[in-house]
Amino acid sequence: MHQTRRHANGFTLIELLLALTITGTLLFATTALVYAAVSARVQQQSITEVDAQGNAAIDLITQALRNATAIVSPVSGSSDSLQLVTAASPLNPTIFQALNGTLERTQGTGATVSLTNSHVAVTGLAFTNLSRPGTSSIVQVRFTLSRVSSRSTAEYSYQKTFTASAALRQP
Repeated sequence: MHQTRRHANGFTLIELLLALTITGTLLFATTALVYAAVSARVQQQSITEVDAQGNAAIDLITQALRNATAIVSPVSGSSDSLQLVTAASPLNPTIFQALNGTLERTQGTGATVSLTNSHVAVTGLAFTNLSRPGTSSIVQVRFTLSRVSSRSTAEYSYQKTFTASAALRQP
């Protein structure tokens, strides 16, 4: 007597397990790749935000220093605010200071203008008068900007210290 084997349609258990393992590995690799791309984007956004706002603020302050006619404060040493006299009377005094983590400028009786937005926080703001008697007034500006997390999730933490010096132009 001759026996014939019947072939059942479908997959064997080993084939199913192998397919599941390959699919799971591909899904895990894809998820890890997407997570890495999103993390890199958040990191780059944080660095760009801090750098852009810090550079703009330091440029604005040093430009105001160069265009000023006199430094009211700090007369000597360091201070957490800078007060300048300019050639344009309505802009006097021009004051730079940090308030609640925001770098601000006030010109004369005008409204206070924020130089940084809510995405960054200013710490360690210091204006140091480096002038010597008989020389042009020189002020060093120094502050640290930190990225503020906008959500409760952990974002990339980034901070950078900006330092620049500027002298009043000779009349």
